[in-house]
Amino acid sequence: MNRIKWGLFLGVFASGMMQYVSAGSTGTIHFYGAIVDGGCTFNTGGNQLVSHCERGGAQVKQTRQISTTNPLSFNLPLSLGHVTTQQVGNNPHLAIMTVSYN
Repeated sequence: MNRIKWGLFLGVFASGMMQYVSAGSTGTIHFYGAIVDGGCTFNTGGNQLVSHCERGGAQVKQTRQISTTNPLSFNLPLSLGHVTTQQVGNNPHLAIMTVSYN
């Protein structure tokens, strides 16, 4: 979803710039806002949690073992944030995963 938003932003930005191409090199461009890296993606299966993170062009894949007796708590690679899990009720096969980004 973030890639779609980024693509739309660049399309709108580029289309707005087309009128200035023919005007020469005069004028001032003001940019307000922030360019933000996307978040991590998570996949689960086979008692594993695999995270794929990207920051500044660096991509890191991290694999953690999932245990029904020991909830997960770990830092994301590239200092992106922290992940915690908490069991729901007394069901060892149901948990809430919280991702906090820096």
